[in-house]
Order: sequence, then C-alpha cells, then structure tokens
Amino acid sequence: MKEKYSSKNLDHLGIVSQICDEIGIVEVIDKLIPPDSQMKISHGECIKLMVINGLGFTSRPLYLEAQFFSSRPVHRFLRKDCEDAINDDRLRRTLDRMFAFGCDPLFASVASQAALRFGISKKFRHLDSTSMQVHGEYEDEEGFQLITFGYSKDHRPDLKQFMIYLMSSQDGDVPLLAKTVAGNTSDKKLFRERLKEINKQIQEGENTYFIADSALYTRETLTSISSSMKWMTRVPENLVEAKGIIQEANVLEELEPGYTGKEYRSEYANVKQRWLLVRSEQAYLREAKTLKKWIQKEKDRAVRELKQWSHTDFDCEKDAKTALSRWEKKLKYHMLEETTITSTRVKQGRGRPKADAPAAYRYRITGILKEDSAKVDIVLRTKGRFIIATNELDESRLKTQELLQNYKGQQSVERGFRFLKEPAFMTSSVFLKSQKRIIALAVVMCLCLLVYTIAQRYLRNRLAQTRASVPNQLGKPTRMPTMRWIFQLFEGVHLLIHRAQLG
Repeated sequence: MKEKYSSKNLDHLGIVSQICDEIGIVEVIDKLIPPDSQMKISHGECIKLMVINGLGFTSRPLYLEAQFFSSRPVHRFLRKDCEDAINDDRLRRTLDRMFAFGCDPLFASVASQAALRFGISKKFRHLDSTSMQVHGEYEDEEGFQLITFGYSKDHRPDLKQFMIYLMSSQDGDVPLLAKTVAGNTSDKKLFRERLKEINKQIQEGENTYFIADSALYTRETLTSISSSMKWMTRVPENLVEAKGIIQEANVLEELEPGYTGKEYRSEYANVKQRWLLVRSEQAYLREAKTLKKWIQKEKDRAVRELKQWSHTDFDCEKDAKTALSRWEKKLKYHMLEETTITSTRVKQGRGRPKADAPAAYRYRITGILKEDSAKVDIVLRTKGRFIIATNELDESRLKTQELLQNYKGQQSVERGFRFLKEPAFMTSSVFLKSQKRIIALAVVMCLCLLVYTIAQRYLRNRLAQTRASVPNQLGKPTRMPTMRWIFQLFEGVHLLIHRAQLG
C-alpha cells in the first residue's frame, strides 16, 4: 500500500463555510430554486462557493472562481468531490436562475432564516442606500434599465452606477433586506416605496422602529406610514421650524458623554412627533474648524476685491454706494467699517475749461475689512447640532437617551456599505455585461455581508459571555475584534490530505 500526501489552502474559509451551513444557505436556496438533475453542483451550493470566494478577500472576480478553488479543499466545503464542475457557465446559469426567481425574496428568505437561527433582534432596523460604480459598456435589455448616470455618493459623476438598498438590524449590523435599483433612483422615493411594502407585513402591536436619514422625512412618506409604523429620522435643516430651534436653543441638558440636547413636541404632515435637538461636541469641533477655514477663504477673497474697488471709478456717489452695498451683502462672515467714498475732479479735454463748464468727478471706494463677530456667532451656534424626530410619543417605550443612541446606530448600515466597497472584496470591479446578472451578483455580495456580520456578532457575543478576549492588531486584548482581523489570523492554515493507494 502506497501513501500519498497533498495539501490545500484553507486559511479562514472553513469558518466561512461553517457559518454558511449554520445559516442554511444551501438548503434555503435549493428549496426555492430546485437543482438541475444533471448538475453536480446545485444552485445553493454554487452560491455558497461564490460567498466563500467573495470572503476570500483575494480581489479575484467571479469569472476566476475555478482558479480560486483549484487550490482550496472544495470537498470539505460541499462534502463531495466536484472541482471539475466549477466553471464560468455554471456561475452564469446560477445567476440567471437567481434573477428569474427574484433576487429580493431570495435574499429575504436566507436573511430571515439567519435571523431566526441566531436570534437577531429586529427591534431597531436601519435603512440606507449607496451607489456602486461600474466601468465599461453594458448590454441594453428591453424594458430594463439598471446601469445609468445618477447622483454619486462616491463623488464620481463621470461613471455610470447602480444602487443597493439595505435594511440592517442594529443587533450586529446584520442585513435583513437588500434590493438593487437603478442608478438614478431617488432615496426619498425608494424609502417610501420600501416602507409601504414593509408596512403591510407589520403585525399589530409589534414593537419595531425603522431608522433612516433625512430622505425619509417628507410629507408624503410620513403621511403614508405613520399610522402603523414607528420611525426615527433626522429632520432636514431647511424646515423653518427646525432652523429656528437649531439657532435659538440655549439651555441643553447632558444626554451622554459628548452629547447635550433638548426635547420638543412638534407636528408635521399632520403627524405628532417628538423632536430631540442634539449637540455633538465632536461634530462641533470638526465643523467649527471647517468654518474657520471658510472664514479665512472669504477674507482672502474680500481683501483682493476691496483692493480692486479702490481702483474702480464710478460716475456718481450713488453708483458707488449701490455697488458697495451689493458687494457687502455677499459677505457671510465679514463687514466693512470706516468706509469712505472719495471724489476726484476729472480734467475734460485739452486747454482751459470754460468758466461755466460743469465740473466732472470720479468716485472711488475705500474701507477696512473686519470679521463680523455677530454673524460668525450665529453660524457657530448651529454647528454640531441636528434634530432627530420620532412618532413614538410614549417616553416610557423610547426614552430620550435611547432616541439618540438608536439613531447613532445608523452607522450599522453604513458599515455594511463600506464592507461592500472594500477594495479587497470581489465587488471592486463589476465584470458582468448583463444587467440582470449584476442584480444577482449584488445579492451574492449582500449574502457575503450577511455571513460576515453573523460570524462577527457570534464571536463578539461569545467573548462577552465567557469574558474572554483576543489580541488586536497592537497585541492588546479586545472583546470587539473585526472578523476581518480574525480571518487574517488564519492565514497560512492548510489542510493536509492523506490518501492510501493500493499497489
């Protein structure tokens, strides 16, 4: 009997595979999209492999999946030998079947089972959207327009894009719903439509709060959802009442370290609300520093323009005053003092003027520029301030401090977007030419986020329960490690394969 040894790169992918199994990704998807009898790999298994590839953080696009798995122990991930069945055509067929079934309900089914199995709290749910840039040309599909120009949240208006909408739990940043929409979709319209759909599913008495940015705060949206849904959002600062509160409020009480505030009662769109004016010390310092830069920029520009005014001739004193007044109104943070208008007699033509000839004069402006402390103080007073609104009027169900804490949890969905845009993640360059397959790929991206956040939440909870810790990047103990860091600790782990051969 001969013995043969070989090895495969496992790294952290065993963790990813196990979390996929505990969620039940393969089982859920194969129940929704029945496998083809001739295929060695079911659609659920194919999607599981895509998730493992995506969380491999190798920057390999999916069309190199066969190459990625050539050095990985696929038989341990799927519990069968099927490396020869991993190819581009198999991936494309699975993406097509995902789209045909419906990407939104497919993701919702997997996320719902994950939340149930891992006990994810859905009390506070955060909504947001982000733009995903693409390069190159894409096939035009009749009646289907996903890739288009739109408002770029990444400040790349030169690139076409599509958008991803997420609803995440505050408990572990776990995505609960995901939807891919056209790149020119309005957040206001998107939030309203999605919340209307969710509103139909809410059971009476369910204690759930939906949290979003100020795009939620429109008259039409609030009117359509407030009777049966509790929400929290930021009030747009262009509302007259909001402006007044932000500018005038003086006495603020401490809410938590670094935050002070004051609660008000308000009504908008015929919806009674609680408003919490919040002042963040950290945001104040940051915004005050930015304001200082703007003041200096205006000063530099105004000094140059004032110098030009001093060499500009006006035909009459009235014209000089009008021009000066118009210019001074443009100053946001400065004012003029000791302004003078000087006149100079102008000689007309050659020779001695006639005795009865009227004198001609030219007028020029001079003045001293000074920072307008009153204006600056008014602007400075508003810095670091914002208003959070909710239609939960019962303070025993949602206390003032909880209103702030849970709105701050909006960072949960923002962290999810940062994950999806991570350069080492597979989405750094979207390669598919079919817009329908891009929608399906976006679901795979969101499934990667689901698996990642479930794993991270599970690890952090176990560390807290056992009062254990792991060393962070600086070697110091932490109970809140990122899963990305844990994955790095598993680099270099190999699976040794021992085969005994007869002969």
